[in-house]
Amino acid sequence: MVRRVAVIGAGPSGLASIKSCLEEGLEPVCFESSDDIGGLWRFKEVSEPKRANIYRSLTINTSKEMICFSDFPIPADYPNYMHHSRILQYFRLYAETFKLLQRIRFQTTVRSVRQSSNFSRSGQWEVVTASREGVEERHVFDAVIVCSGHYTSPHLPLREFPGIEAFEGKYSHSWDYKEPDDMKGKRVVVVGIGNSGSDIAVETSRVAEQVYLSTRRGAWVLRQVSDNGLPVDINYNTRFIHILFQVLPMSFLNWFGERMLNAMYDHTTYALKPKHRLFSQIPVINDELPHKILAGSVVIKPNVKEFVGSSVVFEDGSVVEKVDAVVFATGYNYDFSFLPRNVLQMSGHRVALYKHVFPPALEHNTLAVVGFIHALGAIMPQAEMQARWVARVFKGLKKLPSSQAMLKSVDSDTKDMDKNFVLSKLTPLHVDFVSYMDEIAGEAGVRPSLLWLFFTDYPLFKQILWGPVSAFQYRLTGPGRWDGARQAILTQSDRMYQPLKTRQVDKPKSSWLGRLFKLSLTAAVGGGAAYYVHRHPPSHLTSLLASLRPLSERAEPERSSIYRSLVVNTSKEMMCFSDFPMPDHYPNYMKHSQLLQYFRLYSEHFDLLRHIRFQWEVVTEDREGQEERHVFDGVLVCSGHYTHPISPLKDFPGHDTFQGRCCHSWEYKDANALRGKRVLVVGIGNSGGDIAVEISRSAEKTFLSTRKGAWVIGRMSSRGLPLDMMAITRKNALLTLLLPRALVNWAAERDLNHRYDHRLYGLQPTHRLLDRRPLINDDLPGRVLQGALVMKPNLQGFQGSGVTFEDGTAEENIDAVVFCTGYSGTFSFLPASLFQGSGGQLSLYRRVFPPSLERPTLAVMGLFQTKGPIMPLVEMQARWATRVIAGLSQLPPKRLMLTAIETERKRNIKSYPCPRQAALQVDFISYLDSIATEVGVRPNMIKLLLTDPRLGLEVLLGPVTPYQYRLTGPGKWAGARQAILTQWERVTQALNTRPEDPPELPRSSTPTLVLSLMVAGLATTAYYCKGSLATLQWDPTALLDRIKVYLPGP
Repeated sequence: MVRRVAVIGAGPSGLASIKSCLEEGLEPVCFESSDDIGGLWRFKEVSEPKRANIYRSLTINTSKEMICFSDFPIPADYPNYMHHSRILQYFRLYAETFKLLQRIRFQTTVRSVRQSSNFSRSGQWEVVTASREGVEERHVFDAVIVCSGHYTSPHLPLREFPGIEAFEGKYSHSWDYKEPDDMKGKRVVVVGIGNSGSDIAVETSRVAEQVYLSTRRGAWVLRQVSDNGLPVDINYNTRFIHILFQVLPMSFLNWFGERMLNAMYDHTTYALKPKHRLFSQIPVINDELPHKILAGSVVIKPNVKEFVGSSVVFEDGSVVEKVDAVVFATGYNYDFSFLPRNVLQMSGHRVALYKHVFPPALEHNTLAVVGFIHALGAIMPQAEMQARWVARVFKGLKKLPSSQAMLKSVDSDTKDMDKNFVLSKLTPLHVDFVSYMDEIAGEAGVRPSLLWLFFTDYPLFKQILWGPVSAFQYRLTGPGRWDGARQAILTQSDRMYQPLKTRQVDKPKSSWLGRLFKLSLTAAVGGGAAYYVHRHPPSHLTSLLASLRPLSERAEPERSSIYRSLVVNTSKEMMCFSDFPMPDHYPNYMKHSQLLQYFRLYSEHFDLLRHIRFQWEVVTEDREGQEERHVFDGVLVCSGHYTHPISPLKDFPGHDTFQGRCCHSWEYKDANALRGKRVLVVGIGNSGGDIAVEISRSAEKTFLSTRKGAWVIGRMSSRGLPLDMMAITRKNALLTLLLPRALVNWAAERDLNHRYDHRLYGLQPTHRLLDRRPLINDDLPGRVLQGALVMKPNLQGFQGSGVTFEDGTAEENIDAVVFCTGYSGTFSFLPASLFQGSGGQLSLYRRVFPPSLERPTLAVMGLFQTKGPIMPLVEMQARWATRVIAGLSQLPPKRLMLTAIETERKRNIKSYPCPRQAALQVDFISYLDSIATEVGVRPNMIKLLLTDPRLGLEVLLGPVTPYQYRLTGPGKWAGARQAILTQWERVTQALNTRPEDPPELPRSSTPTLVLSLMVAGLATTAYYCKGSLATLQWDPTALLDRIKVYLPGP
């Protein structure tokens, strides 16, 4: 009879095994070679041979409700996706609660496990261990549970890569990787696209010059943040979904799942598309990888063919030169060297284990392997379920089939896995999470009965059917029943929401009248219009910094300043100059350094450098302080308005005694000085979002304080295409004009909240989506869900080393506060007479010309804010200003200019109560077209549709790119038509880095019938919903100006 049990390893599988043995009255002794529990999840600064190793930033990719043990929920305040340090904390709580530590012998290595001399009679095992000092000790146990894991022996296939021995750079395995500091400014190749390879490629890309991710087969990539911002496993790892997998054809499920993934980002376009179907192999879970590919920070490449010097040659013949480092994320070999070879036999690629636990050929079933399992789900609940079954088998409460029956079952399982999944030596097995959990639960006698629950406890039945298959379900009945299981299941959503409730947000108000109004309008519009509004919300992108300069290590007074990691939030086709497309290979979203390269190319191409006097400020003053006076016929002011930061320290009591450091985002360069600190970022604009996300990757804790909240959108639209190219179109502008604003806001907000619920995330703003510029950030929701970034309300004041917020909460031991509170537009070199606007602001007609000047010989460029890229608008302003100064275009009288300025201010004041902010706002398409009309270059839509339908449809339905304003009039460019028709090819060119079937480009034309129905629906709505247009009746000239956008040009 089994009494004493040896447990090898004190990771999560070992802890579960110890507890399960204790529950059955057995006496476990655990041998752990290190000095602590945790196994894989115990981070060490220096990798230790023959032990699992993780990198500093590792965050688990399964949510907390799905990884916890079945009778010990993870604390409610823990984030949904936990950093490895939090997981280790949870294991400590578990071990302390159930008094497991006293059963563990630390720093004791198992040298061998052998059958005892009387094994045929007793089933006992002889275990030889060695202490830290190397002193051996022999033990005899009635049974053994192996929980040593399978991430201890790195697989480094150097023989597969000729020339590696002469490679001039450094190479290593992901097992050695800790953090990306050594990769700063280098060119890096990561080989292998599993979860570790993707994580390392993404993290390294933040500091490296360029990262290439090489893959043999490709991969399907999932996001942690699923529908409504919930964890993906919470939404999809349910019994209902599992039932669908049992009744529907796998080919259909693969097609449907792949279609959903490709709707987010087309895997062919992104060079990710694998050779296998979606459910044939565990996908990669990574929220940031597609964004990094779109930004060009990570380039996908095919499998490595060979190394030549410092170059890497790929199987498609492409070559990357001057590679500094290669990281092989090529998996692990598994072996159990301490076990006799005759104990663990092979079946295909895998070890022959009955139900992946018991060796079938042993005379006595007293050896078990726990945790050697692979599924799309957390290993902890599976290992715990295995351990509970094993303990009952050892106790004699459950009997296994005969050896012959078990061998037959093993062979059958191997064939099924080979048939349904893509397996290899490194991934030798794959099971379905729910099926396997239910199968082992049935063996242990703890599988829940849905039919019984349907009749006896319907609320619990609904939660078990529709909710996630969490481990608590296996404590409702049978051996080890836990009284708290039902409550744990019914409250798992509460625990999921708890860590997100850090900023109070008012619940959305609704009424039956409002709902009826929205439904009536939606029905009137028709299917076509509803589809377009829902799928393509008119949410445009925020402008780039007006005065982008080369990155300097320190902020320089009177000049704009950017941080090292800045990536523009408008795509290359939308922000390029109108007669100079960006090179095809440039990424769609560029780092500041690449954008500067483009400016240099532009300057050299048009020979602009000879007209620039560097190191001068216009009286001018040179770098030695010598003044010089000039006389010019005209002046264009292009100095930007991001040079004088607003630091509102005076608004916060206690700032003078605050013990931490305060700075403005203008001074921020990178997060190095904030590593391990507790940091508060104040302000949720684009800079605040970027800085908070970047700091959260290395800080102990980051808080983001916001007064009003913000709508958060990513750079990526449907199929992974740039959002601005899908959103900033004349078609969407027309829909926004004709549809009631309330309906457009509702539809667009609904679409955003479907991605991540802004109220749930503490982001819900006090304004509607179209009223103000949204925050552009791909990573912020994921950081909030992981708990690395905590949303807080507006900062109220300082107290010693702490801060207080307006909701009464406080955070102690704050080391640094970064104020992302904007800039004041200051032009100290201009005459005071020009500052006649509200609050002494610079008053400008159409944001260009001061109306107070007798002659229009001074113009200001770029002093505006818009939901779109700034460069095309600045270029159009410059084209207009030069024609006005040259006398080729005339301005209206001063009285009319002042009236126009006041009209614009009143229009914007509702969304931007600050007069200065209100004066700066312009609508991207309307403003661009209005200035283009003044220049004489606005495209004539009717003429284009009649004379060149292909081009006309592209201009009408496609993105409003700058090339449209070079089709006609002054400055006409012969290449404009071709640039417009090939703009989508340039978008995909930067992504085509791994041979695949060419992706289907977005269709720029819509079938005539659908387009006709949509227009008819819009016209009907506009006619019958006159009340919804009443908001424009107070300013009929504004309505006429907006309609002019769609009328033919001069």
